[in-house]
Amino acid sequence: MSSKSDGSTSERIITEAEPLFAAGGFGGTSLSSIARAAGLGNAGLLHHYPSKAAVYRAVLESVGTDLERRTSQRLARETNPADEIRALVDVLLALGEQRPTALMIISQEFLDRSQRIQQASALPVADIVSTTLRIVRAGQQDGTVREGDPLALTTAFHGVLLQGFLGRAVYERTAGLESDDDTWRTTLQDSALAVLLTDPA
Repeated sequence: MSSKSDGSTSERIITEAEPLFAAGGFGGTSLSSIARAAGLGNAGLLHHYPSKAAVYRAVLESVGTDLERRTSQRLARETNPADEIRALVDVLLALGEQRPTALMIISQEFLDRSQRIQQASALPVADIVSTTLRIVRAGQQDGTVREGDPLALTTAFHGVLLQGFLGRAVYERTAGLESDDDTWRTTLQDSALAVLLTDPA
């Protein structure tokens, strides 16, 4: 098998595994279900990835690479912490709209407190957390970001965005209402900015 074929098969496995892991988490996703979705038998999948953990790691790396690319491109245009925070909101909202399974996996990583997360070598949230912390600290120095523990503020900021995206369907069904996409996005954006900025307007 050629390396090109190996690459395309590996990419197909990751593409098919991402929504499965997003829906079922690591524990709720079987190697067999990934192989079936990718059009392979278990042996064919194991030829490319030696275990379910290896597939999951590859999915995390794919998500992390995408998020890092989006973030670095968007932040390159900004020159102060307040605008960088607005850019981060835009990046995460766009990720949720364009690649919702990635956002679900990121959410699971935030919520997973098991030993696995302590030992993991691939953390898709590492760069975005470090970047947000850097911006929060810089914003606190210039007075554009609220005072308080930077890590707690970062956690609250990301939590608003993740909960807003992942909980929307549940809240709409529970309330028996459907929100307008543009209004919902603007409200979520404003709520996230209000967590960090002293003047969110």
